[in-house]
Amino acid sequence: MAENFFRELMADALAKSPEELSKVLGEPSKICDIFVQRIYKDESLQKFVWGVSVVIFEGDELVESSTYATFHRWNLAKKYAKALVDFFKQKGYETYLKGELGE
Repeated sequence: MAENFFRELMADALAKSPEELSKVLGEPSKICDIFVQRIYKDESLQKFVWGVSVVIFEGDELVESSTYATFHRWNLAKKYAKALVDFFKQKGYETYLKGELGE
């Protein structure tokens, strides 16, 4: 039964314009993943800093992927990442904190 519903849904979706389809499916979700991670400074993997990186998607489209800041102390990187989570949530993003969180 679910398979028939899915087939009918896809057949109906293919017959619609992108504008009509977005009305049916709703707006694409805005997702923001924030990572706390090590950024190694040498090939021996001995020296590193803590990076806070942000990856933003709107629907299936990658909008941004960049490292916002680096820190020498892990706890500062984690505090900054949590502040970014709050910021992006206020902007309407579904936000996730990932990486080396120590939890």
